[in-house]
Amino acid sequence: MHILLIDDSASTRSLLRTLINSGQAVRHEISEAASGEEALQKVGSGEINLPDLIIVDINMGGMTGYDLCREFRQRQNSGSDVVPYIIVVTANEGVEVINEALDAGANDYMPKPVNVKILHVRLRVAERLLSQAQNLNGGGGPAATPRQALISEAIEQTEVPIAVVEAGGEDSSFRIIYTNAAMTLTTQFDQDQLIGKSLADLEAWTPEFLKMVLGFTERGALLSHVPMWSKTRQEFPVYLSFCPVAAADQPVRHYLIIHHL
Repeated sequence: MHILLIDDSASTRSLLRTLINSGQAVRHEISEAASGEEALQKVGSGEINLPDLIIVDINMGGMTGYDLCREFRQRQNSGSDVVPYIIVVTANEGVEVINEALDAGANDYMPKPVNVKILHVRLRVAERLLSQAQNLNGGGGPAATPRQALISEAIEQTEVPIAVVEAGGEDSSFRIIYTNAAMTLTTQFDQDQLIGKSLADLEAWTPEFLKMVLGFTERGALLSHVPMWSKTRQEFPVYLSFCPVAAADQPVRHYLIIHHL
């Protein structure tokens, strides 16, 4: 991936640059900017290519990380400067900070000081979501190609719980239209029982939180690490990642991956 680091601290950018490729067999391309304004200037002028992923500090002089997220998402809506994935970094943890970051257009967040293992997990999630978005966007022809058959078999066989859900319109319950076998381990429902169920049957989101998530998915935004709570009755935390699937002249649907973290 091409990653753009945005932080007004040169030492923080240097540390992140070192951590990102530390111990990795495949190294990421990394660009830097000392401010949101500099990042926009470099991308706009073509000095650096549009990145696949941005890691941006929230608290910076001038344009904040929130401001930068909003600016890139506004450009995305206008059809230019589409940044698929944005991770914000903040020393101020809390639900309010996370909600504001997601509302501004971020896909994920990391607390400071950055833990290298958490960073690598976040990057793997982003890579997987971006890869799946590229593979699934637009669909295929009437007959499956060998590559499509291989992808289908991989989804069925993987231990990662995967589902396809409907999102958008007046129904904000995210009705499940497909699951693989691994989903049964997470939800404690059989595959046949899951088809037609809504996520509202499986978790305890508040109406306000559900409305916020729906707003992101209706825009076709990538979302990761959205929590599932009490109704799953699991001893380990369960998180959802939404990856948009769009076909020409059809409403956006979302590919749902459930991660055990």
